[in-house]
Amino acid sequence: MPGVLEVLERPGSRTEVLADLGELAAFAFLRRGGTPGADRHFHAAHVDAFVVLEGELEILTAGDSLTLAPGDAVAVPPGVVHGFNNLPPGPVRLLNMHAPTRRIVEYLRRQYAGRPTDPADYDQHPPDEAPGGEPVVALAGAGERFERDNRVVTIRFELPQLSLVEIEFDASFEVPPHEHDDHADSFYVADGAVEFALGEESVVLHSGEFFAAPPGTRHGFRSADGRPARVLNVHAPDAGFADSIRSQ
Repeated sequence: MPGVLEVLERPGSRTEVLADLGELAAFAFLRRGGTPGADRHFHAAHVDAFVVLEGELEILTAGDSLTLAPGDAVAVPPGVVHGFNNLPPGPVRLLNMHAPTRRIVEYLRRQYAGRPTDPADYDQHPPDEAPGGEPVVALAGAGERFERDNRVVTIRFELPQLSLVEIEFDASFEVPPHEHDDHADSFYVADGAVEFALGEESVVLHSGEFFAAPPGTRHGFRSADGRPARVLNVHAPDAGFADSIRSQ
């Protein structure tokens, strides 16, 4: 399921809906620098994660705030207070993921349309009711790094609901078509051109594009042009994927 599913837009803010599955909602945010993002809140039943693609992002926590630069990522477990601001000068471009979905696409759609919403209906709750905890921060270049013959695999973060893995690979590397019955397998193309198998067909995606394979969907990938490429691979839920990398 490649491509942009829907675009939500208002002055200074553009949201592209990249995936809307039960297991995962994914968005590309483009925001004007120096603008507010979301006030402090928490989710009781899902993970909220961000990858900074351009600009700087301020992550609000129950205590001090964090400033993230391009390549940095953060995953917020259930029960943990968080919010964000788009720091100047901007623009700020983000990959945002929610796992499981908890109707977040509908929530944003209503927000952009100015329609009334009850945040609790979408698993968003006041910060003073939060159980507590801290976000999981994965700075650019950090993580569990595994060097193989034709690829480098880095586990950026790992939570039961969601894991983020960065894969740098050359033209000889290929993941043959396969299926998962217990999780969605998704990819953001960070560099290069990547050919994805989708069912009995294939599609070529380039830097900045997103591919999502729901459970039961035949999929695989390889370099599309014989050159190295890099993807951010998202599993929702993790379903043992990070451990499988460690055991290879």
